[in-house]
Amino acid sequence: MIRLIVSDIDGTLVPDSSDYIDPVYYDLIRELKKRGVYFCVCSGRQYHSMMKLFSPVAEDIFCITENGTLIRSRDRIIHRWAVDPAHYVPLLEEIRRIDGASAVVSYPEMSYVESGEDSVVFRFLHDSYRYQIENVPDLMALPHEDVLKLTIHCENCEDKCRNLVESHWAEEVNMTCSGVQWIDICSRDSGKGEALAMLQNYLGVSKEETMYFGDNMNDLPAFERAGITATVANARAEVRERADIVGKSYEELGVLQIIRSVLELD
Repeated sequence: MIRLIVSDIDGTLVPDSSDYIDPVYYDLIRELKKRGVYFCVCSGRQYHSMMKLFSPVAEDIFCITENGTLIRSRDRIIHRWAVDPAHYVPLLEEIRRIDGASAVVSYPEMSYVESGEDSVVFRFLHDSYRYQIENVPDLMALPHEDVLKLTIHCENCEDKCRNLVESHWAEEVNMTCSGVQWIDICSRDSGKGEALAMLQNYLGVSKEETMYFGDNMNDLPAFERAGITATVANARAEVRERADIVGKSYEELGVLQIIRSVLELD
């Protein structure tokens, strides 16, 4: 019996950075709630971005945001993981040394860049993802406490960040690829898998009662916490190989079809 369904957003439910989701998913979430099945969206996105996408069912879902560093419902924060304040400055210095890279610093209610309001990353997060975001003169001057995530944005991000990802920082923080242009740096103790385990404990739901959908490398830790794992046809090959079920692409509403089939919904 499935009691908790968790899904990534970008590349799984919608195209990357989309601010529109097919309304049939709202109907599905309402139907699941009536049947006693919890629904959670789990993403690298900011909470406010997720709420804009799911506003009609905001009261009916849980959110794992900022790549598994914040768990919350509409009315309360359930748990958060912060980057070690001592790591904040040296990590920013590392990011600044990467050619063509921009840094994004995320807190529970706001994200910040120093690249300017006309920069690609600011416009992308503000206009497409609908982030609450501000440009500041110097990210170093921001508070070092309560930082959920530092994000690197650049072209060919995996290749350009390889030295950093394979450096001593791999033992100090959690660094994951969350898209072609994105590397997320979070607390070593955080991640989608850890957040899912915390949510399961909070709801009293077992691994066997959980179904998880994802399409990228940062979803694989959550696969370990789910009884049924699923993905879409457009997912990375590494994810398709690990999934129990591979459905149609997000364009063909693959997640919807899998849920309706597994739960035998009319």
